[in-house]
Amino acid sequence: METNQILKEKVENNLDANLAPHKIQINVFGNNVTLKGVVKTYDEKDKIEEIAWNTFGVISVNNELSIENEN
Repeated sequence: METNQILKEKVENNLDANLAPHKIQINVFGNNVTLKGVVKTYDEKDKIEEIAWNTFGVISVNNELSIENEN
């Protein structure tokens, strides 16, 4: 079983630079990933979640990302 840090690094490495991963907080507990932070669009939010899901070792993703300037 992978450590939380290794899995977190895998998710971070899979994020494209255009998705501004520095604005996203990635928390890993076991094989469960929680995404927090602010993104610009719904498409960006969905893409980040998809990348997390497609990272080897991830078994669940909790997407708590919010959209910038959304009321």
